[in-house]
Amino acid sequence: MADVADVVDMADVADTADTTSRLRRPGVGEGDAEPKSGTAAYGPLLSIAIDLVVPLLVYYAARALGAGQGPALLLSGAPSALRLVTGAVRRRRIDGVDLFFTVLLAAAALATLIGGGPRILLFKDAVLSLVVGGWMLGTGFTGRPLAFQLGQRLHRGPVPGARERIWRDSAEFRRGLRVLTVTWGAGQVLDGGVGTLAAATLPTDSVPLLTRVVSLLLLALTVAVTAAYARRFRTRHGLPLFGVPDGGIWSTPGSPRPASHGAAPEPSGRS
Repeated sequence: MADVADVVDMADVADTADTTSRLRRPGVGEGDAEPKSGTAAYGPLLSIAIDLVVPLLVYYAARALGAGQGPALLLSGAPSALRLVTGAVRRRRIDGVDLFFTVLLAAAALATLIGGGPRILLFKDAVLSLVVGGWMLGTGFTGRPLAFQLGQRLHRGPVPGARERIWRDSAEFRRGLRVLTVTWGAGQVLDGGVGTLAAATLPTDSVPLLTRVVSLLLLALTVAVTAAYARRFRTRHGLPLFGVPDGGIWSTPGSPRPASHGAAPEPSGRS
């Protein structure tokens, strides 16, 4: 499975580029934007390649060199595991999802080594997608859905605070991020369901290719839906779901705030 944060990063490239073009209208300062170049998509694309494409190449290369199914599957998990380790070292922390993936990979490898068979490793990615998808769906009905949390991580400085105020005051903003969160969760659950069915019924050597193709197709669909929905939302409500508010509005305490977008404030009891 691919990290859903990569979906947000790629959708934000288009979202922020559109915001930047708006901020460059006469009379609006360009410095209020957080411009991103087209190269901003390379990081997510590299992550996707490591998680989906490189393991596939490693598996079939190992099989072509005479490795058994179990060892080839173990080797195919090495690139993703290495990315997790290097990411944790660079950030000096490990996310809960990354930790879960690492534990699941280690448990599947151990089960294979003690006689569980290669199909256990095939179920690994499917189980991860199902669990993460269920978790995403759950956050869609909490006080801070995953889409909002990931959007906050895209920015620094005053922007997260501005987004917090928009979240509190705009019901449309809250609803839009919940819709995206549920959409992502449904995609992960579908990915996991297809992977589980394939791992249980298809020849072992055909499963890695099929599941990677399905994951890539679902990922492409998710990115397209996310970007299209974010653009449509901005057109209708004048608010970016992931980018910087137009003209830096609400970016500093005491700045003029526009009228509420037909919204009721977020209930204070939610967190």
